[in-house]
Amino acid sequence: MTDTNTYAYVDADTLDVRIIRGEADTEGTIVGRLDAADRPALSEAADKLLATLGVRPVSDWRDVEGGLFAVVEETAAVPTAG
Repeated sequence: MTDTNTYAYVDADTLDVRIIRGEADTEGTIVGRLDAADRPALSEAADKLLATLGVRPVSDWRDVEGGLFAVVEETAAVPTAG
């Protein structure tokens, strides 16, 4: 079964926020970068950034190696690379 979910990933080192669309999208698209002041509350800051892009988490943020990860729903078209 192919994974067709859309995900958001926050890199804890670079503070880049990426949208990843399904299993075939191995890199994702950087849609923003959080400020260093946001580091103590990455999930809240990511929620605010994503909301401005018409994206909302439909799962809780989970700690993964190197950052945070959540399943999201796009309520507006988010720009993609290419």
